[in-house]
This record gives sequence, C-alpha cells and structure tokens, in this order.
Amino acid sequence: MARRDGYGAWSPLLLLVCTSAAVTTAQCVIPSDLERYWLASAGNWTLTHGRILETLQGSWYPNRPWVNQEWLVAVATAWTRAHGLYVLMELLFAAALIFGVAFVALESVRTRTHPLIACAQVAVTAIGAIFFAQDRAQTLVWALLPLLILVWRRAPWAAVPLTALWANVHGSFPIAILWMLLHLDRRRVAPFVASTVATLANPLGWHLWAFTVEMARNARLAGYVDEWTPALRSYTAIFDALLALAPLWIRFPARMRLRRPIRYGDLIFIAASAIGTIVAIRYAMLLFLATATTLGNALRTRAKPMPLATRAAAALFSLILVALTLKNMLAAPTLADPRFGNLESGVDFAACAPLVRGERVFTDALEIGSLIEFAGGSANVDGRIDAFPRTAIHDASYVLVHPRNAAATAIVQRSGAQMLALKGRFVPPARSWRLERTCGKIRLYARSG
Repeated sequence: MARRDGYGAWSPLLLLVCTSAAVTTAQCVIPSDLERYWLASAGNWTLTHGRILETLQGSWYPNRPWVNQEWLVAVATAWTRAHGLYVLMELLFAAALIFGVAFVALESVRTRTHPLIACAQVAVTAIGAIFFAQDRAQTLVWALLPLLILVWRRAPWAAVPLTALWANVHGSFPIAILWMLLHLDRRRVAPFVASTVATLANPLGWHLWAFTVEMARNARLAGYVDEWTPALRSYTAIFDALLALAPLWIRFPARMRLRRPIRYGDLIFIAASAIGTIVAIRYAMLLFLATATTLGNALRTRAKPMPLATRAAAALFSLILVALTLKNMLAAPTLADPRFGNLESGVDFAACAPLVRGERVFTDALEIGSLIEFAGGSANVDGRIDAFPRTAIHDASYVLVHPRNAAATAIVQRSGAQMLALKGRFVPPARSWRLERTCGKIRLYARSG
C-alpha cells in the first residue's frame, strides 16, 4: 500500500502534524483571547452558589441574555485558576487542536487520498487550528467532532456519554446528532436514540435545544459577532471560506472519480457544512475537520504519487504555519496576566486602570458594548462578565451597532458615565468629551467640565 498510495513510515504528513502541534501549543500557552475572563466569572459564581448560572446577563444576543451553554468549561476554568493550574486548561485546548489535525492526517491515509492533496488538507486544517487557538469552549470541538466520527464508526454506544458531555461543554452538540443521523443504519438506531436523549442531560434540559435553534436562526448575530459573519460580507470572511473549502476545489485537477458505493451521508454533511460556512464563518470548523473523511469516503483520485512535490509542499506549508504563528504572536505585546498568573498576548489594560479608578465607564472597547463598573482600580477586560439591566444592555448595543447615529450620542450623553473606553467605532462629541489616553487600540475619553 505504501508504494501505491505514496504513504510510508516517514510520511510528509508527520512533519505537518508536528509543526501544527508546536505552533498551536505555543498560541494556547500564550493566549490572546479574553474568553477565559468570562468563563472564570461564570465558573466562580457556580462554585460559590452550588448551582449552574443559567444566564449571563452581560453576555447576550438580541432580545434575551445568553444561555450558559459552556458551564462545565466555566467551572473547570474557575477551579484551575483558583488553584494555580490554569496551564492545564491551556494544554487541554492545545491537545484538542492537535487531535483535530492528527485526525485529518490519519483520515487522509485511511481513505487513500492522494498524498499531495492530503498535505494540502492537513495544512489547511492546521491554519484553521491557528485561528481557533483560543481559550474558548468551542476549541474543544476540534477533539469532540473527530472523536464522535471515530466512535460512531467503531463503537456506536460510546457516542451516548460523548454527546452528553458535548451538550455540557458547548452549544454545537447538534452537529453530533446530524452526523449520526446521516450515517445511520439498523445497527445504530438504538445508539442514535440514546445519544439524542443523552443531550438532555444538561442543567437546561430540552430548553438548551430550543435556545440553540433560536440562536442559529438569529440573523442579527452577524451584526456584531465575527463568527456569525456571512462569508460574502468581508474580504477576511471570503478568505476564510475559500480556505475551508480548499480541500474540495484542490481535488479537481487530480482526476477524481466517485467511489463505489457512494456514501451519500458524507456528501450531504459536506454540502451542509459548505452552505453553513457561506452563511456563517463559524461553520468553517466543520469543513476543516470533516473534509478528509467526507471527501475521502466519497471520492478517489487516480493521479500518480508525486513524492518530491509532496515533500516540498509539506516543507513549504510548515514554514507558512510558523510564519503565521509568529505574525500573530508579534502583532501584540506579551504581558504578564495578573488574574491567571501566566502570560498573554494583548493590550496592557493596567496602564488604563489609574484613569478609571472609582469611575463609572461606558465601553465598547472590546466590541461588547456594555455598561461596566471598574472596581479596585483594575480595568475590566471583558464587560460580558457583569450583570446589568436589560435596558442598559440594549442602549449599549445600540451605540455599538449604530455608532454614527445621533441617537447613539444621546445614549452616551445621558448614561452618566464619567469615562468612555472606545475602540474607535464611536467618537464622542468634542464639546463634551476630551481624549485622555490611548492604551493599544483603546481610546479613553473623559467628560469635559
């Protein structure tokens, strides 16, 4: 098989997987995402009160508070932070990304994908992993989806505890149900039913399903949440979509033909994922993780192995991965994170803290748009972790979504805030506000007079 398919003990895919492991681990250990502050706050509340925080009033989407779908990750974040072990969470996120990339490589070998195409698939997946290398619950999906595919193939009943876990880790759990449904046969009917029922084993029960469906149908999310942005809305989104679709269009010059028998479930899943990627960029993760399986099961290439070209491609892709990682890590300074006792890449908010000590602040600095109270002289780096009246959240969102509207200016003027922390989308009236200091991309304004 090695001679016919071009795969040997030292496949170029191994170089890509090892490079991906190194760069994703580096980005997870020195994170640039602020999700961990939100998760730690929610987890602390749960540990303090002994029950699940069902809503985060400060983290929301239009018309209602955001449901705490990620309570298990929040508790783990809070506990590890309290015991000085948060590095374990960072390594867990890194391990999930590495597992996803390795899964794509192994699926490429299993389905006898052309080695050059396999290199492109693994490289594209690794680039996606770089962008998903964040302290977010959704990062764990990079392990959950591949694991679901594997257990559904070999041990269907193992999907029951897996789907129950997934429903308590992240709201993307319906993906698992869709995969199982599209790959259903007589032997898997009972495990499928049991796995679907197992998703109800969460603090919200069937309400979690209702919230997830409602959220997926809410088109207004694309207005202020980048992950829900349609692919055709910006050049960055278009690039992400084309990157996720790369394993599909790169096969066309490789003399493709359909396998026999055709696995229609694979084709439907990849089509649904492709459409989802056009509608909302967040679904690109499915294409990164499932393309090797779905296309490998459905299509076979007849082109001859190209060992020299494959090795050259693997080396080039590895250099690209390293370059992208260095670019991401050098784009912002590396700072000591006083709340988690490690390093982070981002804005030094400590420089802003003396200005806002004891002041009421209206902020959209992190594209959140919430009223926050700075306490103890430390800047709140994630407004979503605080609870506010619904009217206040509505007004703050209006300023964020409609920064150039006169009504937005009126909302800020009557908010009673003594300081504005703005990223630049909204500029307060010069007659009422003066620029005090700039911290990274954040501009702090104070009231005049």
